[in-house]
Amino acid sequence: MRKVDLEEAINEKRAEMIELGMAKGLSSEETVICSQELDRLLNDYRRLTVVQDRSNSTLFQDDFLTIFQHLLKWIVRPYKLLLPYMSSRFF
Repeated sequence: MRKVDLEEAINEKRAEMIELGMAKGLSSEETVICSQELDRLLNDYRRLTVVQDRSNSTLFQDDFLTIFQHLLKWIVRPYKLLLPYMSSRFF
């Protein structure tokens, strides 16, 4: 289920639970069942957003690691990178 669909389902379930709570009371069986369904939807939404955040974080970490490795090559062995451009008259 997509994030947008879950948000819509959560809003609908929340409205339903409020109506049931006002009409039949907060401790009625129907209200409690609706509340449990809302909890499941909220948990699904949380899981979905955590997975998306992790994948974005992983992409950022991969990019950062790649950049860091390239910088390390420049810092540690600059002469090897510049060797093709140097002529013997500079030594």
